[in-house]
Amino acid sequence: MSLAENIATPVDWQPVRHLGSRLHVMLSPRVVRAAAIAVFSLVVLATAVAALVKPEYNWDMAPYIGVSLEDRISDPVELHREAWADIKARASEGQWYELSEGNPYNADLWQNPDHFVSQLPMYRVKVGYLHTLRLLDRVIEPVFATIVVSSLSALAVGLLLLFWMVRHGFAESGLLLAPILLLTGYFNMGMLATPDLYMATFGLAGIYLVVKNQPWASVPFLVAMYLVRPDGIIFLFALLLAALAFGYARLPMLAAFAVAVASYPLIAQAAGHPGWWPHFYFSNIMLQNDMAGFAPAFSVIDYLRGVVRGVSVALRMNNWPAIMALLLLGWLMLVLNGRAPERRASMMLTAIVLCFLGKFVTFPLPDDRVYFMFVAAFAIIFLEAWKPSFTGLASPRQADQPAPAG
Repeated sequence: MSLAENIATPVDWQPVRHLGSRLHVMLSPRVVRAAAIAVFSLVVLATAVAALVKPEYNWDMAPYIGVSLEDRISDPVELHREAWADIKARASEGQWYELSEGNPYNADLWQNPDHFVSQLPMYRVKVGYLHTLRLLDRVIEPVFATIVVSSLSALAVGLLLLFWMVRHGFAESGLLLAPILLLTGYFNMGMLATPDLYMATFGLAGIYLVVKNQPWASVPFLVAMYLVRPDGIIFLFALLLAALAFGYARLPMLAAFAVAVASYPLIAQAAGHPGWWPHFYFSNIMLQNDMAGFAPAFSVIDYLRGVVRGVSVALRMNNWPAIMALLLLGWLMLVLNGRAPERRASMMLTAIVLCFLGKFVTFPLPDDRVYFMFVAAFAIIFLEAWKPSFTGLASPRQADQPAPAG
């Protein structure tokens, strides 16, 4: 019978069923596992290589280079010139136009060294990323230092997640985790000069150690995560709350949070940070060309405007809200079917959910890259509990047989 004669049920067409039978035989657990590892490894390697070969020259690259050079250059004009010089030499004509004249904000900061320098305190607080760049740019060019950090971070994150899956027997999940990472911005982040993947390198290592019952060993990694991006203190607080609620790792999580709380004022003061509200206003309400002395009065209306904007932009322009909605539904389905993650994993999932809520209450930046680490952690913990199999289905022949009567 031809497909045309059986158009109502094309999937029951004999050749299709025969192909399905052959694929079922060929795709043994060993083959699928190897394919999953290969696909996931290819995504990781492609990201790390692309970050080196074809990086994106984003605007943040200039201030990060600027703060890395401040220990050697004090004059604002010279600092501005040196921060942009290597970028201008490397960027394409189109990239350079976008960086220097693409919008009024970029144009002003490219033309005005004082305005450029006034932005730097908001970058200085990321001391872990800053000092890593300073170590590297003494032996390689500053722009290449940011590229190397991004590339190696992408590689480290990918290898850690791959180790987690292989070591704990759910390597097939790489076929699902790879597209989740790509949708959450993994490939794009690898090509940007931002600390987000570098933060994820330490954060995911700390999360893994907590879930695998090594909470004290996780503390240095969690503190390093916070030092790379100080807003990591929100996650540390959420993790402490979850630890108290679940009665596990209370002291280690308290220690990590205490270090963050004690060091934050020192970091902010040393960086000359303008404070939470001016930074909130700048990032979530209206960009400011000159941050010198910028101290707007707190406004509940403006605060709510910032939160609403964050929610709106997240839903319209980013993927992480939809991915997290699916992952949360998946977690609920596991619980309802008696396959809830074990206690430490459930504690970590709870902490991640609290962190999402906390970040939007305190600083609602909507970008995928800001939430990448938490989406990746939630996804891999969920996949470990689920352990999806692509080889455990009934064969097509068995599926065609009628069910026994009665």
